[in-house]
Amino acid sequence: MKRIVTLFAALVLCGGMYAQDFSFGLRLGPNFSQIDGDEASGYNKIGYHIGIFTSYPFSSISSANLELSYTSKGARNTSIQQVAVLDYVEISLLYGIKLTEKVEILAGVQPSVLVNSSVTEGGMDMGDVFNYKKMDIPVAVGLRLYLNPHIAFEGRLSYSLPSINKIGAAEGLLGNYGQFNNVLSGSLIYKL
Repeated sequence: MKRIVTLFAALVLCGGMYAQDFSFGLRLGPNFSQIDGDEASGYNKIGYHIGIFTSYPFSSISSANLELSYTSKGARNTSIQQVAVLDYVEISLLYGIKLTEKVEILAGVQPSVLVNSSVTEGGMDMGDVFNYKKMDIPVAVGLRLYLNPHIAFEGRLSYSLPSINKIGAAEGLLGNYGQFNNVLSGSLIYKL
């Protein structure tokens, strides 16, 4: 995994020297997440995401965006004192459309690899009970507001297409059942 991050960072840094149309930057902020199908509701688990991105404009109003980020998701059920922490390395492939000079809509997929998971209930480790899948493929939609050419704020909603495990009874977007990551995130974007 370190090799992938190092390779992507090298491409971002070196690519800027040769590709004038590409833009590069950093993205970070909080995640407010829940796991649909875990019998709790509300975006009670606060996590974070941090990553790098590149963007290529197709025209003055549309662009392709590629992001590599580390993101912490999960859920918190206060009634049974249960906390699930799911950490992913995520590659986001997003298409952007500018509505105005300062407002852009983004949509796409975010294939993710689970790199760490833990579930505690009342302070006891419950990790063996939950068999989370190593791969998740959320769909995402976001709204980005540019303050200037280098700084923007973004709100994004992402939701798992396949279930992240078979324990829950929630119905997903594809009509399948199980548990699903449901994440609202806020980001500070800095374009180099």
